[in-house]
Amino acid sequence: MEFICNGETIQWAPERLVIAGYTGKDQDAVKKHIDELKELGVPAPPQVPMLYDLSPELLQTAEEITVVGNDGSGEAEVVLLDVGGRWYVGLGSDHTDRVLEAISIQKSKQVCAKPMTREVWTLESILHRWDDIEMNSWVLVDGEEKLYQSGKLGEFMHPNDLMRLVKDRGYAGSNMALYCGTLPLHGGFVFGGTFRAELVDRQEGRKLELQYSTHILKNAEEE
Repeated sequence: MEFICNGETIQWAPERLVIAGYTGKDQDAVKKHIDELKELGVPAPPQVPMLYDLSPELLQTAEEITVVGNDGSGEAEVVLLDVGGRWYVGLGSDHTDRVLEAISIQKSKQVCAKPMTREVWTLESILHRWDDIEMNSWVLVDGEEKLYQSGKLGEFMHPNDLMRLVKDRGYAGSNMALYCGTLPLHGGFVFGGTFRAELVDRQEGRKLELQYSTHILKNAEEE
């Protein structure tokens, strides 16, 4: 994979992909997200945070992903990349099949590509003000863009704490991509279509921008 950081190109091959869930500091917000999933028949997690080990091949920077049926939706997440021992920050979407999620959360994530930005920042450049970085996402509803998620990274576990948890639970690995958790939705899930998100660093006057669309594969007519 190819990434850009401060104008320089980084060549990198991910060897592990871990999705962290329910990583919010605010337990009321975590409960709200769990309740959102319960509405789709997804049982409460056995513990929080949760970690899901997925195939690193799912990670991509394309502007379109293919899906089976219109049952999936995205959610904005910070992505930490271990590139040869140095950590970078990108913005991704944990696109998930919401029907399959009621059966197995890990499987529902494994069947969907994980889009992320081609541009990244060094983690050290924002680590001291992590809490102030803003994250927002939008979806298209009836042709109009609608705010879907909004908040700051201070709502989540600090990356040092999350990486320690990943190591303690035996998920750590070299050249890992780590999705750090998502924000509550403004309303219910919106499926398919176009998903857009931003990670905003106001102090430096910069932002990471993610946008992708979904292409629905032809129905195999198995049912």
